[in-house]
Amino acid sequence: MHVRLRYVTERHNADGKSRWYWQRRGHPLTRLPDEPVKRYAMAEHLNAQADRAEAGTQVAAEGSIAWVIDKYKESKGYQDLSAGTLKYYNRILNDIRELGPGLPFEVFDRRMVLDFIGTYEGIGDDRKVAAVLRNLFKTAQYWRIVPVNHASELDLSAPAARDRIWSDEEIAAWLKAAAAHPRGEAMITAFHLLHFFAQRPIDMLKMGWSHLRSGAALVRQQKTGKLVEVPCHSALAAHLETLRPTATTVVAYNSKPVSYPAFNVAFREILAKAGLAGAGLQARDLRRTACVRMAEAGATEAQISAVSGHTIETTRQILETYLPRTRAMAQGAITKWEEAVEERRRNKKV
Repeated sequence: MHVRLRYVTERHNADGKSRWYWQRRGHPLTRLPDEPVKRYAMAEHLNAQADRAEAGTQVAAEGSIAWVIDKYKESKGYQDLSAGTLKYYNRILNDIRELGPGLPFEVFDRRMVLDFIGTYEGIGDDRKVAAVLRNLFKTAQYWRIVPVNHASELDLSAPAARDRIWSDEEIAAWLKAAAAHPRGEAMITAFHLLHFFAQRPIDMLKMGWSHLRSGAALVRQQKTGKLVEVPCHSALAAHLETLRPTATTVVAYNSKPVSYPAFNVAFREILAKAGLAGAGLQARDLRRTACVRMAEAGATEAQISAVSGHTIETTRQILETYLPRTRAMAQGAITKWEEAVEERRRNKKV
């Protein structure tokens, strides 16, 4: 018997393959699993959460991210944590909840776990985040929400630092492929925000039109709490002028915000279409790419950190690791030296 699911739509990608999405007014568009049973379960969870919200009930839907977090906080293991450990556990738990409290916890597959861990850049942060996720998975397993702990047995022995920045050719290829994607306009907008504002994906997806003012953006960084004001790059400003605001957020699809999980799925789909699936590129690498490009243009470490929100020390580490020592970079230094000498000569004559 065919069961019609509320607010579920079927769409087809460029290859003619079916994709299913949960689309309900006032809620983020969410990609559903291809497997029918999982698709049904996820849609039911999302509808239950939305029904409760519309009825004025704030109780988290069973099996949702918020529900698992609440169950974990009720556990003895959580309540026995020291004050110091609780401080960073709660920060990470809040970050996880912000991904979408009503989304089913099962959206955390292995790829999602690794993507989320990778958004933390501090020394040792990867292990702290992995520990929090492992405890959440244990809670979800206990309540029969998920069968597998995707946060266990992670290979975190290698340095967490990424070693990739985007080339101009890779950026052009990704943007060309994105134009043919079902969420193309939203993904291209997200890409430009990431590239030219040098912020984390989760912060860019939450950016509202109200945050853009006087040719700049005010960004409250979720992971650090820092408030940074970033002027719009001319290329970004030109792109934003082509958009017609249809939602409170700048990145929107069908007049609805795009969730972090949906963004990750679409981003990887576009990478594959662009022939970049094996290139080791990720969305978060655009932040580092922006730092390198600003340095190549002659910006100082302090100026770059004012844009990205990194500390000056972290900015220095990024540039030390990724800034290429090219002939062009060396020529720029010699040219500046020569210009300074000539300036001194002119001043003496005056």
